[in-house]
Amino acid sequence: MRNKKIAILLVTFVLLLVTVIPVAAITWGEPDNGEHPHVGTLLFVQNGVGYYSCTGTMIAPSVMLTAGHCVEENGNINDVTYVRFAEDAMASYGDYSSTQEWLNKEWLAVKTVIPHPKFDDYAKFPMTYDVGVVILKKPYYPKDSNGNFVFGELPELYFLEGLTGVEKNHFTVVGYGMQGTLPPFYQDDYARYKGIVKLLEVSSYLTAGGEANAKFSNNQGIGGGTCYGDSGGPTFFKDTNLIVAVTSFGWAKNGNCIGNDYNYRMDIPDALDFLYDILNKYSGKR
Repeated sequence: MRNKKIAILLVTFVLLLVTVIPVAAITWGEPDNGEHPHVGTLLFVQNGVGYYSCTGTMIAPSVMLTAGHCVEENGNINDVTYVRFAEDAMASYGDYSSTQEWLNKEWLAVKTVIPHPKFDDYAKFPMTYDVGVVILKKPYYPKDSNGNFVFGELPELYFLEGLTGVEKNHFTVVGYGMQGTLPPFYQDDYARYKGIVKLLEVSSYLTAGGEANAKFSNNQGIGGGTCYGDSGGPTFFKDTNLIVAVTSFGWAKNGNCIGNDYNYRMDIPDALDFLYDILNKYSGKR
């Protein structure tokens, strides 16, 4: 059982997703059990306030893919960012005399974070450009249960448009956010969970220009959804490593994570051009 000091820290973690539209955590899912070692969690400070929490996926040894709002606020990139890939992100917290010592010893250091150049705190909603990257100071090589290196992969251009009926029924979302029923609770938060969602609309035109936001289910009966704390986490096609979108925003009715999720698509030119430029600069990978 976590002590009171940790419980207070957990409340601080969710500030970002409580006070803005973006969301982040897997509801009605199940423990990841090592299936996605390349998915990690971020702790960061924005404009002097934190720590906030998000999720991200390694797409190259030094490059983690996440959401734009997880790396920038009000035109300023994060003051500081840390990354961890433990299944339980809170593990070992009580072994240290201070939060800073814990971060220094158990979390990975970050060189810089980079938002999409057009990201502007949702000012152009629904064209949010809600994608960003975290550049680690030292390369990190996540391994699967067989000891093979594993990274997230980018989709082909307009991949989602090519899917037929049954192919839209199985996408895997992964994140470190809040789990539970209604309302979401904190018992197992900041552990890596996975869930299954359906693609409801390839391009969700909330208003004109909403083609970047794919609409996914968030339903207990289907097997998963996202909530406070899963922002930036991957939406994988089926059980592959193909990242078709990242968790961006949703409708949290009365503080409960029910309603549909809207994930920023990775198969559109704005996202792919940005990410390939990053990969070419920081890994030589395309």
